Amino acid sequence: MGLLTVTVIVTVKDDPRLARSLASLESQTRRPDAVLIADGGASPEIARIAAEFAGRDPGVVHLRAPGTITESRNVAIRAVSTDLFAFLDTDEVAPPGWLAALVAPFDTGARIGFTGGPTPALDGTTHNRSARYYDAYLRRFYAESVAHRSWAIPMGNSAWRRRLFDELGPLEAALPTNGAEDQDFENRAIGRGWTAEYVPAAFVYHDYSELDLGSLLRRQYRYASGAYVVWRKHGRTYEASGADSIYLVLPALLVVAGAIALVPLPGAHWAALGAALVAAAGFGVLEVRLALQGRRDEPRFPGYRYRPWVEPLRKWATLLGGLAGALASRRHPAEGGGSPPA
Repeated sequence: MGLLTVTVIVTVKDDPRLARSLASLESQTRRPDAVLIADGGASPEIARIAAEFAGRDPGVVHLRAPGTITESRNVAIRAVSTDLFAFLDTDEVAPPGWLAALVAPFDTGARIGFTGGPTPALDGTTHNRSARYYDAYLRRFYAESVAHRSWAIPMGNSAWRRRLFDELGPLEAALPTNGAEDQDFENRAIGRGWTAEYVPAAFVYHDYSELDLGSLLRRQYRYASGAYVVWRKHGRTYEASGADSIYLVLPALLVVAGAIALVPLPGAHWAALGAALVAAAGFGVLEVRLALQGRRDEPRFPGYRYRPWVEPLRKWATLLGGLAGALASRRHPAEGGGSPPA
């Protein structure tokens, strides 16, 4: 069998970092056969950057693909004519061996439908605790979750057989807040007998310079909204379960119970005080637990020591996003397999 051809799809929306991502593709040891710039915006600067790179390489094509990132990807996928395609985002930089490592499994595995690699931080871009923690969290996530759950490979650094999309149709663009469409499609592919491979050597560097606590929590909320619907359709998720969420929810419930107890009844204030003390103790135990775990994992995942500062808020964003997804799915019930969680 000859060498499989591959297109790299670079999704962009008014982000001039596109130039850096495209430059990293020029130094690949396995050069892409084509590059599609899926432009979801209308910035003259993006058009100028695309024209500059297209002038050096006629395989670079600027494709107007307005809409969300999912909608832009669907437009670009329909334009692909190669055997494979890979995704690269504008906040990512690919080292020279990236594409060769990412597509290598397809040459030996006829039923491999998609591959993916990790996204460690680009040097000098983790400027705050949230960014340093999130880099550590994702390094751990890839090493301990993605490595054993092929349906959890994030799409931002992944490669795919073009025929999967002929067989299964487009990415689901109607998920709440446009999140978790990658999990949804991966579950659909695996359900049809395709397999996947996690490739640690196929890493790209991720620019976290614009990440702070607020943007991290908004990102988590959006993704969890869609992930709940995926949970309903396919019956599995890697994010939040009852077991690992009760330690967050219980203290909050005790605070609510204490507030209710403040009604003018004999002894109500003592009940409120007791509930508040129990809630504070529960949160203190949680923070100690997270601090010990963060210190334990810090040598393997630098930045994990900030876990007590960020993790409870990230989990709350996940739970609230899941609630939003649940409400949205009741208004628009999801199709597909899997049983709704209790």
